Amino acid sequence: MSIFKKEKEIITPDGEVVIVPKQSFWERIKPKNMTEMEWERWRRKNINLNGFGKLCWIIARFIIIFGISFMILYPFLVKGIVSFMSTNDITDKTVMYLPREGSTYFIEKAIVSMDYWNSLLNTALLSLAVAIFQLLISTIVGYGFARFKFWGSTVLFFAVILTLIIPTQTITIPLYVRFSNLMGINLLNTFWPLVLLSATGLGLKNGLYIYMMRQFFRGMPKELEESAYLDGAGHFRTFAVVMLPNAMNMMLTVFLFAFTWQWTDTTYNDMLIPDLPILTNTVWNVTKSSTADALQQATLLDTASLLVIFPLLLVFLVCQRYFVQSIERSGLVG
Repeated sequence: MSIFKKEKEIITPDGEVVIVPKQSFWERIKPKNMTEMEWERWRRKNINLNGFGKLCWIIARFIIIFGISFMILYPFLVKGIVSFMSTNDITDKTVMYLPREGSTYFIEKAIVSMDYWNSLLNTALLSLAVAIFQLLISTIVGYGFARFKFWGSTVLFFAVILTLIIPTQTITIPLYVRFSNLMGINLLNTFWPLVLLSATGLGLKNGLYIYMMRQFFRGMPKELEESAYLDGAGHFRTFAVVMLPNAMNMMLTVFLFAFTWQWTDTTYNDMLIPDLPILTNTVWNVTKSSTADALQQATLLDTASLLVIFPLLLVFLVCQRYFVQSIERSGLVG
């Protein structure tokens, strides 16, 4: 006898025994809002080896994505939890993930040691200035490489690619020597070295931004420019009125990349502006605390590093929708 289909007896209130067929397994799990034809079509499509394989792939994909996400977020979660522990919690071996007492002691001490609000303001101004200059120069240069063919353009673009290949550390010492005595002026520990590098296309990751803008402009239809030329517009007006409005998505991507990389950069910052009060420089001040306990100093360093990246998380939460749209529509695969 099949377990999916059999008869059962029902006794009516009058005492009469009625034999009725029992619902099959498929009839019991069928949604009430599905018609018989729709249900049969869905069952034939999914209740088979192919459907079982799709289900296994969905489960495996979820496990992979969840595992990768956990590996990425776990350090931030640990830093965030440790930041709200008290001095007794970090020495108590029975405290694992949730603080028993809880305290803002380490956060307050890290803010004072880093001169956090002043450093935050300086970092925001520097990152904003660098990102704006890198965006402007990358857009102009990228458009020139994409649309104009001139003698030596291939060699110049090859030089741009070289800036992506050559490690930044190999040119920091020459830059230090140059900016320490630029026309008799010492520009170290000021915003000027990074601003000048960004404005001349030699800033951090500037070659990547130029390449991204070039690829985007190459993917745009030339008919847009030809229509503007027929209407009497010149090269500069066509670039400003026609091309730039269509490149806003990619420009937003470049701006966010430049802003984020400058915010967390330690290569140029350590060499050219080591004494400037910005977050990447002052984060190490917590290790100079009078606290002799190595465990407390490690906790202070974790808290300070979390305070450095916290503003970037806020920027990402605000700009996430626009950033994802810019990546989807930017034509990076062009």
